[in-house]
Amino acid sequence: MMRFFVVLLLFLSMSIPTQAQDGRYGMTLGLTNYITDSNSFFSKSGTGYTIGLVGSVDFSERFELFTEINYNRHRVKFVGRETEIAAPEDIKFNLEQFSVPFILNYNFLIRNDFKFGVNVGPSFNFLYTYTLKDDAKESYVLDPLYASPNDLEFDDRNEEISFNMFVAMGLSVQYDESFMVNLRYYYGITDPYRNIPIVSRVSEITGKDSYLTFTVTYFFNPY
Repeated sequence: MMRFFVVLLLFLSMSIPTQAQDGRYGMTLGLTNYITDSNSFFSKSGTGYTIGLVGSVDFSERFELFTEINYNRHRVKFVGRETEIAAPEDIKFNLEQFSVPFILNYNFLIRNDFKFGVNVGPSFNFLYTYTLKDDAKESYVLDPLYASPNDLEFDDRNEEISFNMFVAMGLSVQYDESFMVNLRYYYGITDPYRNIPIVSRVSEITGKDSYLTFTVTYFFNPY
């Protein structure tokens, strides 16, 4: 619950300038595809979903700043085994995050009610803990370190809230100032595995994550 209020306060602080400058605000819903890239775990990308709120400040017809708060729930597969000598199989996890992107959008083409744009900006992501979907596999081991699935509970094990930063870049299409579609790529800048509560005797555990989102936004107060 405390984590939720922390992120809620961040959003409220961001929304103040938006309201003062008569910007737009709306709701976003979409799909994600999360990609983990660690030197110490074998994994596969997985789909998920994102839902959130967005506010905007309009600088001109072509430039607009978006601030968002999103709840992301990604599905990720790690390769593991029932025992160290058993055959490998996919073990499913859920990864929950709150993301707070600040996105500058440039509309390079405006035709009638349509605006086509490109966007870029930083995204600040909070929380990083994997939850095993099948509790019956809690005693499995993960390749190649033979770590426990519970070792991926970064925040729960460390009793803290992880912070990671991404650079977001993408394409947008707006229609009639009420609807917006975004295809966006988030490239990880920080190493989320720095907070993993285990130590490898072979090498330091490092990695960078990234993910794709496809979202649709509806604005409650179009211009």
